Amino acid sequence: MAHKIKFVYLFNTKAISLSGTGCCFNCAHCNKHYLKHMAKLSDPIADNVTSLLISGGLKQTGQSFILDRKKALLDLKKTRHLRFNAHVGFVKSEEIEQIIKIIDCVSFDFVTDPKVIQRVYKIKKTKQDYIKLYKLLAKKIKVYPHITIGLDGGKIHWEYAAIDELYKLGVKCLVLNVLIPTRQTEFSNIKPPDLAAVRAVIKYCRQVFKPGIVILGCMRPAGRYREELDKIAITELVDRIVQPTPPARQLAEKLGLVISKSYECCVM
Repeated sequence: MAHKIKFVYLFNTKAISLSGTGCCFNCAHCNKHYLKHMAKLSDPIADNVTSLLISGGLKQTGQSFILDRKKALLDLKKTRHLRFNAHVGFVKSEEIEQIIKIIDCVSFDFVTDPKVIQRVYKIKKTKQDYIKLYKLLAKKIKVYPHITIGLDGGKIHWEYAAIDELYKLGVKCLVLNVLIPTRQTEFSNIKPPDLAAVRAVIKYCRQVFKPGIVILGCMRPAGRYREELDKIAITELVDRIVQPTPPARQLAEKLGLVISKSYECCVM
């Protein structure tokens, strides 16, 4: 039976920053850069939009601004019947019950190496902190872990242990992103992760999550690198690719994969 793959296009999902361009963190891979491209909650929402990616910067405590914007979010959900996928930050356990009344699912950046956490996010969190938070959230709401391959300044090493940990936690759907060397960040001058090493991670993830869903997410380098990466994802039989490049689409057709399409955030 031919492998089934879904090509995800983001026509019907809009990314919202609840903090505008502000964030109390200066993460090595972002440094607030990606907030500049997100809309504000007060901006008009086109008629075709059926879901929002609720994101934005974090408070000094690592918490998001979701509860600060609770009324506006609930009003919007009621009037437009939108679904919300959210980055919730380091939400406190006592806040989870309130947050799940607002959002529909969580995108959860998962890191297990404390040295990587410190270097990239500049916070004193441990592997167990991430696991504990995942478990707390997963008891109440659908959680979709994300692993950014090469997050440690382009070096690949901790990703395998993180994949193993997520498998032990019973995760059924995992999103793989790839570090983008971004201007005006600490990682602006690094090279993207080696494609052969990225392939090895994707292959391993596919083997571990054989019955589950493996997604190549929206965060990955552009240009020729992206074209090659997308073709790797096709040959390693991922289940979904967000905004696939034309060469990847052509390869999928050539290999006889069963192609479907969706038009919202990849975990919706």
